[in-house]
Amino acid sequence: MGARQIVAALLLLGVAGAFASRANASTQPQFGGTLRVQISERVTTIDPRQWPSESTKADVSERVNSLVFDRLVRLDDKAGLQPALAISWEHDAQAKRWLFRIREGVKFSDGTALTPAIAAMALQQLLGVSFDVSATADSVVIQADRSLPELATELSTGRYFIFRTGADNSIAGTGAFRVAEWPVAEGFAKAVFVANETCWAGRPFVDKIELLMRADPGAQANAISFDQADVVDLSAPQVRRVAQRSIRTASSDPVELFALVIDESLPTLKDARLRQAISLAIDRASIADVILQKQGVAAGGLLPNWISGYAHLLPPTFDLPRAKDLLAASRHEPSRPVPLVLVYDSGDAELRAVADRVAVNLREAGIMIQVSGQHSGGLQVEPAPDSGRLPSQTQGKQVQPAPAAGGKSKAITPDLRLLRHHLAAPDPALALSQLLNSLGEATAGLETLEQVYDAERAPIEAYRVIPLVHVSESYGLSPRVRDWMPPRWGGWRLDEVWLGPATVAGGNSQ
Repeated sequence: MGARQIVAALLLLGVAGAFASRANASTQPQFGGTLRVQISERVTTIDPRQWPSESTKADVSERVNSLVFDRLVRLDDKAGLQPALAISWEHDAQAKRWLFRIREGVKFSDGTALTPAIAAMALQQLLGVSFDVSATADSVVIQADRSLPELATELSTGRYFIFRTGADNSIAGTGAFRVAEWPVAEGFAKAVFVANETCWAGRPFVDKIELLMRADPGAQANAISFDQADVVDLSAPQVRRVAQRSIRTASSDPVELFALVIDESLPTLKDARLRQAISLAIDRASIADVILQKQGVAAGGLLPNWISGYAHLLPPTFDLPRAKDLLAASRHEPSRPVPLVLVYDSGDAELRAVADRVAVNLREAGIMIQVSGQHSGGLQVEPAPDSGRLPSQTQGKQVQPAPAAGGKSKAITPDLRLLRHHLAAPDPALALSQLLNSLGEATAGLETLEQVYDAERAPIEAYRVIPLVHVSESYGLSPRVRDWMPPRWGGWRLDEVWLGPATVAGGNSQ
């Protein structure tokens, strides 16, 4: 039972007042107030059927959707499976047929009772026609044509929220909050969520959440200092500067990967020695410590060690002399008139800074490189799949050519792409399969840790993918915010947050 459920139970018993009188009111959870949240991204819809294919945008959608919806199962702080809308689950010997028993007495925010049929209908739309999702009197049954031993874990992350659509196409969830206002204009984007008084897990502490989207990233610290916000997202370079102003910060374990993706099919990059030279020429420690202000960790593998446990077997290597030797052996012409082209999303300031540092390193090795900021394609909606596997949470990001002079697009064929990928799950097999799928790499047979390790090594040792850094998810918090306790892999648990007096706290909270 969570803190809000305990306090709600005390209120129902009429003893909360006596309980509070015996304790310091500033340290005990309290109901009421408006939590003001600012984020730099924009979520255009809370409909789980319209899910962003880009992993970083999907992460933001997951945070916002978690206010309104629940899943069948959830992950606890140790990444173990716990009941949510399903109270138990089981599968057959081949893990092709799964049965989830639905919790009784749950209502959607519009007052409609949750039934196995409604849950099955929602999941069928999210899983696609290659899965047969049906309902019994008390359960949801998912039938697949292949073994899915990790299905329950996969359903605990990403877009697999249970929802109900009304006759007017409205959408409702069973979560701690319901949508009171949703922005329709492209500019100012403010959403309002109010407490779901009948939430099965207990009423949230705050009465309301005001969510300002597309906030100015450079003004986030001021929003806390001037009492305009209680929670703001922070870029990696901002964290130390914000903490130096005695503003509370909180960071997850490293959950984002910055990596170079190399197109080895191009004639200029077919020689593996050139690709290896590129890898050895990059000073990852400098990127983590200087560019990202020690909020990143130099990466030799795709997964951080806290997820895989074997990252020490894939150490990052910086060896400029060796890079120059390999460059000479590959007969690469450093002075050739057409340089390699490195592209990144021009809307991401952190990617731009990392791309510039990578270019400096490569030029020091004698590799001509051109850095090109290009516009991403915006929200890319992944339709309901019809493949024989669980739909991927992410797809490879399609980059549109940057507008040239006169408004016309100039086609640029990238040799290297700087990728930013959010690792959406603390499970190594699930996190790696989603990442490899976004890169177009093989994802089959990730059932053991040894298979995960081998699959991770393959693109790294072929120098098709060059990991650079792993970066944490960070927030600035006002002194009013209490019980900020998200899981170590990031995200929100705003239903457990309560608001106390605005006393100056300072310091960092991990």
